[in-house]
Amino acid sequence: MKGKTMALALLLAAATLQAQTVDQQLLAAQMAYQSADSRLESARRQKQQAEAEQRLAAQRLEQAQQQLAQANLQLQHADSQLLAAESGLQQAQQVLKDAWQQKEAAQQ
Repeated sequence: MKGKTMALALLLAAATLQAQTVDQQLLAAQMAYQSADSRLESARRQKQQAEAEQRLAAQRLEQAQQQLAQANLQLQHADSQLLAAESGLQQAQQVLKDAWQQKEAAQQ
């Protein structure tokens, strides 16, 4: 795209230099102006699109960071529950073991 634009600009500049009359020079200048104005508008639209995409990406990043923080909290909570459950199981196993030992001792 840039190559075509530059080639067009060079052709327009060459046309300006080769123009024989004032009307031809004016037409060449108008064409060069319109081409430059078109490129400017295209660049502005591209910038606006890029800015919109940047804002959207920033919003998505913020949401993802919030989701990650929430997931980390849930993981910490799950780890705490797991430790508590393991401790409870160990205690229950000990109580069960003690109960069997008492039963066996009572039967002898």
